[in-house]
Formats: sequence, C-alpha cells, structure tokens
Amino acid sequence: MDPERQLARLGRAETRELVTGARFLFTNAYEAALLRERTGWTEAEVLERVGVWVTTRGGDGVGIARRGTPRLSVPAVPVAEVVDPTGGGDAFRAGFLAGLAHDLPLDRAARLGCAVAARALGCAGTQEYTLDPASLPLPAGWGALPTPAGGSPAATAGTS
Repeated sequence: MDPERQLARLGRAETRELVTGARFLFTNAYEAALLRERTGWTEAEVLERVGVWVTTRGGDGVGIARRGTPRLSVPAVPVAEVVDPTGGGDAFRAGFLAGLAHDLPLDRAARLGCAVAARALGCAGTQEYTLDPASLPLPAGWGALPTPAGGSPAATAGTS
C-alpha cells in the first residue's frame, strides 16, 4: 500500500486505519516522517502493524524494514542524467513487485526496482521507457531475470 497522496489530508485515526494490516507499506523518506507524525507511532510501532516497510531514499537507495529482523539497505542504481523524476517511485514499485512475484528475496527485488526506476528517470514522461532485462543496470553475477508469462523478456512500460 502506498499512502502517498492520502497522508496530508488524513487525521490520526484515519491514517492508522489506512496503514494497519498492509503487507507492504511503500513510502519515500518524506512520507515516512509524515506517516510517523500522522499516526503518532514510532517506527517499531508501525512495524508491529505492517509486514514490510519499504522506504525509497532517492539517490541513497532503499531501506527495507521488518519487525524482528535487521534493516536491509539497497543502494540506488546510478543514473547518468535524471531527465524526469516523475514516475520514479512507481517504476521502483513495479520492479520490486515483479521481483517478488517471481520469488526473488526482498533485497534482490529492491535492486530490480532500483534498476527499473533508473531506467524511468532517464526518460521524459512517466511511461515512455522500454525495458529489456538484458540492458538493465544490474550488478555482475545477478543472473538471468525471470521471463514474463507469455513470452518475450522485453516489456514496454506504457502505451503512449
């Protein structure tokens, strides 16, 4: 669940209800601070109520927190030039969730999310990039990416 646009307008009880029970909670660093302020909860108290809290931190990568386990930190994928930041978070979530759908562990799913986000940030427009798994900026030794059901490993992010 991504509370992005709702946080600024919700009160404490509504924000708590929105977050409680989420299997995955996605925020950026600003939203994470706002979420703690709106709920009145500490990070530990949020983690008592959600499965996994994923926080994107721009050029500093991604933090993944779960109750009772060490925090994971995944570095951002370097981008030569950020052409348009719009849609970077959506692209990250798409890559991350695709990785989970193919049974990748959290850290590898986050790395895939970072690679997809890097590709999106290098293009103008939120859906104007094409993904080819062979050209994603993934670390050496990554191995083959799963092929989507129905065929080709290449995927187009948008239709416009």
